[in-house]
Amino acid sequence: MKKSSLNRQLITKPKLNVKCKRIALITLLGLFYLPNSWGATQEEMEARISLLEQKLLELTQESVDLKKQVIESNKQLALLNKNLQQQTQQQNVKTNPSPAKTKPKVQQATKEASKQQVATVQNTQKNPNINTTTINSNQIVLVNDSLEGEVKDTAGVKNTYTLTEFKDYIKDEIGFSFNGYFRGGWSTSSNGKPKNYAEGALGRFGNEYGGWYDLIFKQKVYDKDGHRVDAIIMVDGNVATDKAAGLFNTQDDNIMQFSDIYLSTIGFVPGFPEAKFWVGKHSLFYNEIQMLDWKTQKAPAGGGIGIENLEMGVGKVDLAVVRADVNVPLKKQNNVPVEKRKKTDVDLNEFEARYYDIPLWKDATLGANIRFSAPNKSKLQNDITVKNAWLGSLVLTQNEFFGGFNQFTLQAATNSVAAQFANINTNNPEFAANSDNDYYGDHDGKAYRFVSQGEAYLSDKIIMAHALALTTGQDVYSYDLNMPHTDFNSIKSAFRPAYIWNTYNQSGFEVGYFRQKNKVNGKTYREEGYKATLYHSFKVEESLLTSRPDIRFYLSYIKSRKNDISKFDFNGKDHQISFGVQTEVWY
Repeated sequence: MKKSSLNRQLITKPKLNVKCKRIALITLLGLFYLPNSWGATQEEMEARISLLEQKLLELTQESVDLKKQVIESNKQLALLNKNLQQQTQQQNVKTNPSPAKTKPKVQQATKEASKQQVATVQNTQKNPNINTTTINSNQIVLVNDSLEGEVKDTAGVKNTYTLTEFKDYIKDEIGFSFNGYFRGGWSTSSNGKPKNYAEGALGRFGNEYGGWYDLIFKQKVYDKDGHRVDAIIMVDGNVATDKAAGLFNTQDDNIMQFSDIYLSTIGFVPGFPEAKFWVGKHSLFYNEIQMLDWKTQKAPAGGGIGIENLEMGVGKVDLAVVRADVNVPLKKQNNVPVEKRKKTDVDLNEFEARYYDIPLWKDATLGANIRFSAPNKSKLQNDITVKNAWLGSLVLTQNEFFGGFNQFTLQAATNSVAAQFANINTNNPEFAANSDNDYYGDHDGKAYRFVSQGEAYLSDKIIMAHALALTTGQDVYSYDLNMPHTDFNSIKSAFRPAYIWNTYNQSGFEVGYFRQKNKVNGKTYREEGYKATLYHSFKVEESLLTSRPDIRFYLSYIKSRKNDISKFDFNGKDHQISFGVQTEVWY
């Protein structure tokens, strides 16, 4: 029997014995009695009402009978549909040239179904029928319609998915994702408005009060034959948490920018099918020292091109060239500070290469990075000075380090990038002096630093995270003092041990200490401070550095022992007691 005729035979519904004439008769009877009831006597009215009640009881009984017939019909349809599926499967088995090869897959799917929900993806032609052969009572079925007459080769196509895989499949099929980060909360202090002090040196925990956010939008625009294209936009900024109004451009703490707008592709680099090639406003990935809130690798870009994940030798290679133009003050202007002089825009291109994931020993990898910043002045800008700069890095990552991980970074920098190493607070290795892309100062020096960050389990219930930075430099420009030819050295540290009550609760404290000495023109400037923060945290996992969301109740004491460099104070005092609640989440 042909499949089409079999379908028509099996899906024919049984007739339902519905007494339509009787329903119509009752309806007409009711309509007939209604207009004549106005002139009837009471006895006639009662007789008519009695007759209507009798007809209503008969109609109710017929309704009950009808429901029973519908239920019985549904059962018959389900049985017929099951028979249809069994016969269809028998036909498929007959036409399968090597049924023995499919048996292990069925066994494997059955084993997987004992643990997770299973989603079955079945390619059919016109009018597909859902396969009712269940592996799990919570089966999820996805049916893909194909064009009439189209024959698809399903050999090697994955057709069973766990629930998690099914969710990923749908997400990838739609091709849109929205994720990001934000932090915020409530805070106050014993002396008015709380102020953050040297969080890039003492640690940010209990020492930050803003509402920073990242919003990342990604949309797949093409995916065929191993070639994929995604459009990606990232918006970031800050929302003030100390005022009710959060209007942009009206308060210093309310800012927003498009930090990334680029097109990312996979499969377009000949010989490297897994390599990612991108074009637009983007740069190679940042490497953040999380507890101190600055990066050892960062190259903000106005626009650029890059290739990532090139497998070469034992490791991988990333390459990029980006634009990062700077505003440079014109020649000296009488009695005008250098940072306020009229400026000209100078073209700047930064070339970066990274070779990473180089295996060393068990669970350890090495990475080597180099970046060259090259100004490109025009003939009209010969009277200004903009020096190129280098940044070199070695990064050693040790996973499974006492149950956690540890990352060691050794860096060297020249000129304006070296000057960033000398800042009290943020130490991002950028070419420009600030977020306004200003470049000023006499740059001739070099700087070096060693950075360690990570977390480890001191026992089953005690975990500790840390960040440590040791830095030194000679003949650099100090942005804090606005003075060139500065020699400096510094230590910045934060340590956070915590007791793990359970997966969702931790209690602990964070201590931070920093000291810096700047020497210029025979004079020494010192800056020193420490911090102690007690906290309890609601969490979703145990890790201090790699799990979010996190809700922290904290009490923090910060003291500035010396402030020769920053001239900082806490509303007229050299210390501050603050307390509050902060949340931080990746999503």
